[in-house]
Amino acid sequence: MNCELCGQKPAVYDCEIEGTLMKVCNECSKFGVTKKKEKVKILVKEENIEEKESTYLFVEGYGSIVKKAREKLGLKQEEMAKRLNERVSLLHQIESEHLKPSIDLAKKLEKELKIKIIEEVKEDNMSYEIPVKRKNVSTSSSSGLTLGDFINYKKK
Repeated sequence: MNCELCGQKPAVYDCEIEGTLMKVCNECSKFGVTKKKEKVKILVKEENIEEKESTYLFVEGYGSIVKKAREKLGLKQEEMAKRLNERVSLLHQIESEHLKPSIDLAKKLEKELKIKIIEEVKEDNMSYEIPVKRKNVSTSSSSGLTLGDFINYKKK
């Protein structure tokens, strides 16, 4: 993952900059308070091996599906939370759809309750470009957008 501030170098620090937690490189970490250093994964692509990343979507009404399945088994939230080794408040937030569970937790819920709340989205080898209108910003050779792309420059 590249630095969220400059977009050029690998992000190795969690840094709080003006009240926002960001993943930044060593040079950009001087603009804020460093929280922790992360291990950087460097991926090496082999010539004929294709790297795939899965994307998941939650089905509509996932919270009520979880709640109905739990109640069908005759379990209280406390009992279900204990089975999942999670907090009761977390299960309550998921059932009320105030919080989407992590993919790992969603898979645990699916397995335990024998339900389906996430769907894997198949992605073809297509690339998508987001058109960005840039005013007075020089084009960059880096891929993706950085915070600098969204800054409005004022003319004097």
